[in-house]
Amino acid sequence: MKKTKLNKNQTYWLLQLIGWISIILVETINYRFFILGRFDFNYFIQFIYLSFVGLWVTHFYKKAFIKESQFDRSISFLAIKGISDTIFISFIIIVLTDIPTILLNFDEFQANRNQFYIHFLGQIMNVCRYVVVWIIVYYLYHIMEKKSEIHEQKLLLETLAKSSELELLKSQLNPHFLFNALNSIKALVLIDAEKAREAIIKLSELLRFTLNYEKIKLISLSDEIDEVIKYLELEKIRFGNRLEVLIDLQEETLDAKVPPAMVLTLVENAIKHGITKLPDGGIIKIDSSINSKKIKIEVTNTGTIDSNDHKGIGMKNIRQRLQGLFGENTELILVSKVPNQVSATITYPLKYDHYE
Repeated sequence: MKKTKLNKNQTYWLLQLIGWISIILVETINYRFFILGRFDFNYFIQFIYLSFVGLWVTHFYKKAFIKESQFDRSISFLAIKGISDTIFISFIIIVLTDIPTILLNFDEFQANRNQFYIHFLGQIMNVCRYVVVWIIVYYLYHIMEKKSEIHEQKLLLETLAKSSELELLKSQLNPHFLFNALNSIKALVLIDAEKAREAIIKLSELLRFTLNYEKIKLISLSDEIDEVIKYLELEKIRFGNRLEVLIDLQEETLDAKVPPAMVLTLVENAIKHGITKLPDGGIIKIDSSINSKKIKIEVTNTGTIDSNDHKGIGMKNIRQRLQGLFGENTELILVSKVPNQVSATITYPLKYDHYE
């Protein structure tokens, strides 16, 4: 048999009914055995009416005066608010339950006004016993719910952080590059040991950079290009004359800040999706310029755009990093240019050391 699970609203009303019906039973037993010593139907009706009023007063008070946002406040605030809510709800319940009695016995009320006030305060204190239980249960439920939401958000953030770390690792140097670079160096050892040693040094420096770059938010474009040049020099061991590199950087952009490994990722994509697919190799060109307080960096390569090029992890990661650092005022555009050329262009607000 399939179990039916109550939703949040159904649970609320079930607890409301159970709570206020329980008051009828408690008060009836209390009056029957400990106060009157007998069952009085008139008191029983009063308890039913009290519970009916209490149910609707607490419900409408909750909707009007107890906001979800208050449970984000401190415990001391909630304690003070809970006490004031208890008193105010009890006051409204007693006012509504005593109005019919006052109207029916107005002359008696006028004659015994002082006694009525004492009785009125006593009733408020009596009802406070039950309302405070309602407040404690309702407040605790929302406090626990908020705690659960915070815990879920914390788990979500931890998951996103781990996901981001994974994407960062995936967007670092392609394992195929490392494999090819090591193979090239191995062949170079037999031909030119000195060049092989230099290549190993460049590879170790590049690996150190790619493994540590997520610890730094921004570096200068000149430092980024130094790492890019190391990468391209290692690739030239594999491609030889089939890879031509052109770097044309506007001088004013050299000290501008870039997210580390961003240009490196674009160049790696250009090699992976462009040059490696061409038997005759091709050209990698890197340009930078400044326009309207924005820096533009463009990486152009010989080749054509594949339908999956826009969806790659590297491109997605660059977009997220740019938006995280510079907001929505950024662009990453991948387009075909003249025949057999692809251009990846990033644009974002210019930033120097003294702007940070």
